[in-house]
Amino acid sequence: MVFEQFKSTADQIKDKVKASGDEVFAKVAGAGRQGLAKAVQKLFEEYSKIAPILERAGFIVGDVELRLTLPPAIVVCIEPTEPDALDRLKTVEGEVELDDNQKRVLQLIKEAYALEETVKAHGHEIGQIELVFSVPPGVNVHLSSSCSRVFGSVDRSPSSSEND
Repeated sequence: MVFEQFKSTADQIKDKVKASGDEVFAKVAGAGRQGLAKAVQKLFEEYSKIAPILERAGFIVGDVELRLTLPPAIVVCIEPTEPDALDRLKTVEGEVELDDNQKRVLQLIKEAYALEETVKAHGHEIGQIELVFSVPPGVNVHLSSSCSRVFGSVDRSPSSSEND
């Protein structure tokens, strides 16, 4: 009888702890969702500020990805629409007042294109660029085979095939 009473008390305590844990988890999850929503809102605001600058420089957005990670991230996949997009980017950079985040993003794009000759020497070309809006910000560069007919990017040099 003492054992049964002890077991009953232990079960009651276990149930109370579980109920309290479920309540705490629900509160933490609710706060986490609110914090996540605020963080994502801020990331979209950062992206919205640089989107017109990228468009003016000759880049288009091909895809936007939302990463629900810690910290969350918005990944914007861009590609040039004109062969002179990098030159246009440098021109826009000199004409527009940029905040620190915008300067960092544009610098990352320029650093990606600074590797173009190295990439070409290995049979590839720079295709799309993913701008990662998060902490820390970043850039992922998609490389395409120079021989690819499917993934070829905007031709950045005069082509000999124009006469074909």
